[in-house]
Amino acid sequence: MDVQRHAGRIAIVTGAANGIGRATAVRLAREGASVHGCNRGDDARARAQAEFDAAGLDITLHKADVSSQPDVDALVAAVGRRVDVLANVAGVMDGYQPLGDLDDDVWDRVIAVNLTGVMRMSRAVLPRMLAQGGGAIVTVASRAALGAGPAGVSYAASKHGVLGLVKSICWCYGPRGIRSNAVLPGGVESGMHASAGTNESPRTGWAYERAALAKATMPPKARADEIAAAVSWLASGEASNVNGAVMTVDGGWSSA
Repeated sequence: MDVQRHAGRIAIVTGAANGIGRATAVRLAREGASVHGCNRGDDARARAQAEFDAAGLDITLHKADVSSQPDVDALVAAVGRRVDVLANVAGVMDGYQPLGDLDDDVWDRVIAVNLTGVMRMSRAVLPRMLAQGGGAIVTVASRAALGAGPAGVSYAASKHGVLGLVKSICWCYGPRGIRSNAVLPGGVESGMHASAGTNESPRTGWAYERAALAKATMPPKARADEIAAAVSWLASGEASNVNGAVMTVDGGWSSA
């Protein structure tokens, strides 16, 4: 039987139709939360919602792009007056481009989703969490937040920025009952690939990724549910004294 560590709680999970977001939504729901997820893709959202319903899970998916302020406002309004947990999971990859091969549109999209989206979602739930006396924000960053490779410049910069945001929320709002922590996966079997723009020139896109990965010693990829377990714990009362933490869940890669 699942531990009901989130019984009676209201949670928002971004990127909840696929990968880590989906696994997190399922984990929180099975542990008792009423989950509101979001995804911007109609087909993926419809498929996931049908599967959640068939499994009897208390998960409602909304259409929202976290980089859009109107979408974020509409999502939080639809959830209602209480938000106990926010799991910032939505994210996009770049094409593994180094700075010299970077196009502005790739940079703009990655920063908009991975960093600005986390800021907008976190800012939107703050009034509710403050009014109710606390809450938990858990943000999925990346091992790339601790180093540069193998990752493109846009992705690495966005994840480094996320850590600053996570720690700032902790410092400013921890005394008011809001905990903010980060989970840093390494490789994950999540289905997220170079979704913000790629090409196959010798130094960009998958060609560049393959060259970068060939030089790296990496542990086996994690399952999405392994990352979701860390998110759930950090969001729960069991982690009541954990705030501003950066939890690597990367099979030991960051220790190299």
